[in-house]
Amino acid sequence: MLNLLLETLATFDGVEYLINETKTRRLERYNIKKQPEMQREVETTQLELELSVVFEDGKYRGSYNVDIHPGTSAEELKKIITDGIYAAGFVRNEYFPLVQPGNYTPPAPQTHDLLQTLETLQTAFYANDMHKQGHLSYSELFITRSEVRIINSAGVDVRYTTHRAYIETAVHWRDTPEAKEIEVGEMFRFGLDMDNAAEWLKTRVAELFAASKNKAIATGTPSVGDIPVLLSGECLRSLFSYFCERAHVAHIYQQLSTYKVGDTVQGGDNDRITLSIDPLLAGSPAALPYDRQGFPLQTHEIIKDGVLLKYWGDARFAHYLGVEPTGNAQNFRVTGGTASIDALKKAPHLHLVSFSDFQCDTVTGDFGSEIRLGYYFDGEKTTPVTGGSISGNMEKIASSLRMSREELTLGQFRGPEVVQITGASISGVQ
Repeated sequence: MLNLLLETLATFDGVEYLINETKTRRLERYNIKKQPEMQREVETTQLELELSVVFEDGKYRGSYNVDIHPGTSAEELKKIITDGIYAAGFVRNEYFPLVQPGNYTPPAPQTHDLLQTLETLQTAFYANDMHKQGHLSYSELFITRSEVRIINSAGVDVRYTTHRAYIETAVHWRDTPEAKEIEVGEMFRFGLDMDNAAEWLKTRVAELFAASKNKAIATGTPSVGDIPVLLSGECLRSLFSYFCERAHVAHIYQQLSTYKVGDTVQGGDNDRITLSIDPLLAGSPAALPYDRQGFPLQTHEIIKDGVLLKYWGDARFAHYLGVEPTGNAQNFRVTGGTASIDALKKAPHLHLVSFSDFQCDTVTGDFGSEIRLGYYFDGEKTTPVTGGSISGNMEKIASSLRMSREELTLGQFRGPEVVQITGASISGVQ
C-alpha cells in the first residue's frame, strides 16, 4: 500500500506530504485470577498521510490529514489526494519548512521473542499473588512490537522499531472475613528496553498488594493544617510537567507561557530542579528516536538549577520563534534532589501515594485531585488514610520543593522518588 501511495503522490505536482506507516504485531492474553481465558495475536498496519500546500506568496501553509485504508485502490487514492489538496487550500497556517533529512543514526533496536516475553512477564506478574486476604482478580497483558517508517517529500525516510508492554489488573482485598471487600485497579505501561523488566514488574505488583492492604484499613484523611506534604508515584510526572510544558515552543509562541531563556523559573533556597528531555529514556513506553515529523531526537538539558537554558519542541514552532528545534520528545527527567527519603520522613507529614486523577494545568499552575491513599505521620505513629483532596498552585509551592536523591522511572518520567511541598491545601474528611 505504501508503494502505491508514493507512486500516486508522484503524479501530483507541487504537493508536499508526510507519511507515517506503523506495522504492529501484538500478543494479548486475558486471565481470570491465574487462569488463562483467551490469547490472541493481532497484526495491523496504519498509514497516515498529511498533505500540504504552500501558497503562492510563500507566507502560508495549508494541510490536511487522512488515514489510508490498506485496501484502497489507485483510483481511490487519486480522489483522496485531490480532495485533500482542495481541503488544504482552506487552511492558512504561518509557513514552516518540512523536516529535512540528516545524518542521525538511531540506536540498533533490541530483539524480543514476543511469546517468550509474554510468558516471562506473566510469571513475574503472578509471583507475589500469594495472600490469604486478597488476590489479583484478572489481568490483561499486551506485548507489542511496532515498526515505524516516516517519509516526507523533502527526502526524509527513516525507520525504527519499539517494544512495549501494557498490563491492566485489579486486586480484590478483604482484610477480615467480616470486612467489606475493596478493589484497587492499576495499569502498568513500560518499554521492554529497561533492565530486568520482570523484576521491576514483581516489585510493582508487590507494591500494589501493600497499597490494597493499607487501603482496606485506612481511616479518613485528617485536616492536617500547614504541615509538609510528601508526594510519590504517577502524580510527579504531572507536577513537573508544569515546568517542562511551559518551556515548549508551542506554549511560548501561543503566549501561554511567559518563560524567557535565562529566567529563573524556580527560586527559593530549597532544591532547584534540573530538567532534561530524554527521548530514549530506558523503560519508557514512549522511547523514540524520531518524532512524528521525522526529526531525530536527542537528550537536551532545558532547565538547570532552576534557570531556563533553552526552549524545546517541534520544528514548526521552533521555526516560528527562530530557535533551533529539538523535536517533540515524549519523556523527561528531573534531578536535583539533596535529601534522602528517610530524612524527608522524619518530621510529621502527610505522604500521599495514590490519587483518583492528579492533574496540573500547565498554563495556570493549578493542580489537584482526590486522595485515594496516603500515610499520616504525627511524629510517633503512621496511619493509612484515604479520602479528601489536595489542591494548590505550582507558582506558590515551587520554591518549597525538596526532592529525594533516590530516583524512580514511572512511564515517561524519571525523577525523585519522593517530593516534599509546603503550601498546598488539604481538604480532609475528618
